[in-house]
Amino acid sequence: MLYWILKPLQNIFLRVFYKIDYRGIENVPRNQPVVIATNHVNAFVDPCIVAMLPMQKVRFFARGDVFKGKLAKRILNNLNISPMYRLQEGYGEIKKNDKTFEECRTLLANDKVLLLYPEAICILERRLRPLKKGLSRIVFQSAEAMDFKKDILIVPAGVNYTAANKFRSKVYIEFGKPISLKEYEARYREDKVRAINEFTKVLEAKMTEHLVIIKNSANDKLVEVVEEVFLSDFLKRKNVNPKSLEEQYKGSKELAAIINYIDEHNSPMLISLKEKALDYNRRVKANELRDHLLHVDHINKLNMLRFIMDAFLLWLGLPIYAFGMIVNSIPYLMAKNLADQKVRHVEFYASFYANLGMIFWLLFYPIQLIGAGLLFKSWPFLGVYALLVPLTGYFTLIYAPILKKIMGRLRLLRMVRKDRKIIETLIGDRNEVMAEIEEMLAYYASSQNSK
Repeated sequence: MLYWILKPLQNIFLRVFYKIDYRGIENVPRNQPVVIATNHVNAFVDPCIVAMLPMQKVRFFARGDVFKGKLAKRILNNLNISPMYRLQEGYGEIKKNDKTFEECRTLLANDKVLLLYPEAICILERRLRPLKKGLSRIVFQSAEAMDFKKDILIVPAGVNYTAANKFRSKVYIEFGKPISLKEYEARYREDKVRAINEFTKVLEAKMTEHLVIIKNSANDKLVEVVEEVFLSDFLKRKNVNPKSLEEQYKGSKELAAIINYIDEHNSPMLISLKEKALDYNRRVKANELRDHLLHVDHINKLNMLRFIMDAFLLWLGLPIYAFGMIVNSIPYLMAKNLADQKVRHVEFYASFYANLGMIFWLLFYPIQLIGAGLLFKSWPFLGVYALLVPLTGYFTLIYAPILKKIMGRLRLLRMVRKDRKIIETLIGDRNEVMAEIEEMLAYYASSQNSK
């Protein structure tokens, strides 16, 4: 019951918190035992963001220590969550997994969908940790219990965040082609350990195909800066829509792969790029600017017509935006403040912030309606107000990035008048970074052509 109540709510409120897109949902079949295997970087948001997509009911698993107490067990079970005990919780607790594994076998025998995280750990990073064998053991034991009469399908998937802990950042989810466990039947009957090991390696390779992978954690910030500076141009060269989340994911994946290659084969080139790119990024932020403001195309468009258009957009949209913020943002500001104070691990930040924001908004909204009803004592007015709150909230989500760009352009114009040399220096530094990226791409292309 609670699962079906929260699913549509999560579909609304997680799309408020994130910009979300996905592909390959057709690879999750119905009326067949299915296990979705995905990376795990964002605590409770990860299962919610997958389960809210158009598919049948999904059974997820959480670490066993959150199931302490009858109330917690009842709530989590209503959310379709079962315990999975870890070694950190003690050898005595691990034995309890026998009951969970039996539940998995029963669910798969009844053509249900399970969501499992074969990394068996939640860490906010853009790479895949070596897979544990838990998922492989569960699916093979389940298939063996059914004498392989049903084909269990394992769907490799990747959940890719641009900045998982930030409001209005982007998420792209990709589901790959399912792996048939039936294909491993003969190998499993011959040698169980070998079959499990082989399958785990195949699954790891398939999951990697659906993720942006930065092999060296020392390059995380560099990839982020290269994406900010170059990704849009990179996509335009490919004649694809640079605003598409799918194309951004593909572009990020390719750029990360190139940087991985350069890191392995020409580290001096990467070191030079990193020094210039990170220094440029630091000074752009120090001047409260954004990289796109220093793009030559953007600079060329800064004229009187642009100034008039910006003034018009401010005049037209700012009052609606201000109202929308007043009646919608308080719950999220409260949630953010609490998250900043209480959350110690970044992996749990968005789970706390996003879900608490949803709960506070759902409480704040009827309180507003009661207050408006008591104040104006008019049913027509109350009906209009009830519609205005979510509509203007939606408007603020659309208008906020427009407002940021306008304010950025105004800051740039002010700096051009007062500190022109700083802007000229930053533009020069940006050009140097772009030249180094171009050199990196040329080196990579040359090395690939010579193979």
